[in-house]
Amino acid sequence: MQQKNVLITGGAGFLGSHLCEKILETGGEVAVLDSMDSGRMSNLQHIQERIHIFSGDMADEHLVQTAGKGRNIVVHLAIPIAVRQQKFTLHHLETATKGFFNILNLCLKEKALLIHISSVAVYGNPKYTPVDEEHPLEPETMYGAVKLAEEYYCRTLHKTSGLKYVILRVSDIYGPRNTPLSTPILFLRNAMENRPLTVFGQGTQGRTYTYVSDFVEAVLLAMENETAQGCTMNISSREFVSMLELAETVNLVMGGTCQVIHDPTVPADLRKLDIEIKKARSILGFAPKVGLAEGLRKTYAWMKNNLAHYSMR
Repeated sequence: MQQKNVLITGGAGFLGSHLCEKILETGGEVAVLDSMDSGRMSNLQHIQERIHIFSGDMADEHLVQTAGKGRNIVVHLAIPIAVRQQKFTLHHLETATKGFFNILNLCLKEKALLIHISSVAVYGNPKYTPVDEEHPLEPETMYGAVKLAEEYYCRTLHKTSGLKYVILRVSDIYGPRNTPLSTPILFLRNAMENRPLTVFGQGTQGRTYTYVSDFVEAVLLAMENETAQGCTMNISSREFVSMLELAETVNLVMGGTCQVIHDPTVPADLRKLDIEIKKARSILGFAPKVGLAEGLRKTYAWMKNNLAHYSMR
């Protein structure tokens, strides 16, 4: 990572802050651009003296150009939290689109590599599993639609203007500093507060949860491997976990003290997002290292020592 000068959009968030730490650890330089819409300065407090922080919106072209001057890699994580939570307005969509075009123009001007963090939400409801990169692209949320549109912008500008990019479609990342929107975090918080772990429906629906350090490793591999440029790859753990298995594993991590409840009366998301990562294994040499039980233990250990995280902004 030496001689890597990286701008991370959304760098004060859950994923961005972990990525900042690892890039610094491996000898790179880091700048963060974050509107603090959902990011927190507390996530960067322990490293803030070692990074450049630009507070503001990606829709501000001058700010983007200032933050990105001299950078040779841009990792794009930022998206308005309202779009992620399906509570968006036209303003949020305009901000996301204008901001992304500012990032694209920055990368072209600086001849920087863009690592675009997309999502398995671009696939929509799986037609088959495991879901590989050839799966039909039929997003069922506006978040997925925005991510897919951004992917097309990358590919088009690669053809027309020589944009250097890697697209990583990530799957349900969890770990320390994650938000309560994450089901592993929700279950751990309920367990810590002696509330039951409620599984809707039969509990067979599930995901391939990815521990944050494995995500970070994938991003660094994408930065370092020139053969990855122009590629779109899934990033996941390859350990499919049903909701019932997740609840039972949280119970195991907590010493068997949790009450797991089935509520078949509440409609459940029946999708089974089992994600294939053969492409990332082949091109990047990506090999997830942290299993679910270990990842939950690491997350629980952090949560015990940071109880104020979910009550502060």
